[in-house]
Amino acid sequence: MRVSAGCEIDRIVFDSGLVRVGAFRCHPDDPSFHDSGPARNCCFVFPRTAVEIQHEHEPAFVANPNVVTFYNQGQAYLRNAVSIEGDRCDWFGVAIDVVQDVVGAFDSGLDANPDRPFNFTRGWADASTYLAQRRLFEQLVAGAVTEPLMVEESIVDLLEQVVRSAYKTAEIARPSTVGRKQRDIVHHIEFVLSRQWGECLSLRDLAGEVGISVYHLCRMFRRATGSTLHQYRQKLRVRWSLEGVIESSRSLVDIALDAGFSSHSHYTSSFRREFDQTPSSVRASRAADLTLRQRAIF
Repeated sequence: MRVSAGCEIDRIVFDSGLVRVGAFRCHPDDPSFHDSGPARNCCFVFPRTAVEIQHEHEPAFVANPNVVTFYNQGQAYLRNAVSIEGDRCDWFGVAIDVVQDVVGAFDSGLDANPDRPFNFTRGWADASTYLAQRRLFEQLVAGAVTEPLMVEESIVDLLEQVVRSAYKTAEIARPSTVGRKQRDIVHHIEFVLSRQWGECLSLRDLAGEVGISVYHLCRMFRRATGSTLHQYRQKLRVRWSLEGVIESSRSLVDIALDAGFSSHSHYTSSFRREFDQTPSSVRASRAADLTLRQRAIF
């Protein structure tokens, strides 16, 4: 197993044979950051940080907490740094026959290329799916889930949700709606927002980055992503904060300020709007999971 800064780059936290869950953590200075080799599983991935990914023969895209990314087994790809933290993500591998069944429920053309069932690179990750996968991942790391059947079924359900989302994403950004030049501009703006989401950026700042008018930037970004610039950044901020809420005992006020919110109340309302729960209730659920685990041990 390769290591990065004294830690495993790719750590398996659960493996039943049918499904596999792992934590990928790689700093930009690591020799394998740019190319860590082909994907070993058919998998879908939830980024915790932002990184630019380029699948073989495909245009590059920005992977960040707003999206879920997809890899076929043996998929060659490269990454470039966006976040100074490098690539930190949680991935869910699923046996190819299961992936074929799930994708086939949405795509009748799958039979043309069954060995590469994912014919998309990313999809938007809705809030409920993003929170569900993070909770499942943390339960696995904490040893709070010991029943393989439940884990397998949960991951197959997650797979169905993210595949459905990917096909919706493909419809939003279809070539007839968003041309290549527009995609390049939106890609650049996603890169900027992913790198500087904590900063106070104005529409003129962003429009100046790509040399178009404020009006055309707003229209173009929404047409390509289905989201406003503000909504896109707010999602990044809230989802980035989730790690501090779940995995640390830091003050929620400090987490809110670090995430770029002006106050705890502003952060709480944004968090509730995204996840339909408050940060404190999510943290309490995490504590309850750990308590159940400790009782099971003793």
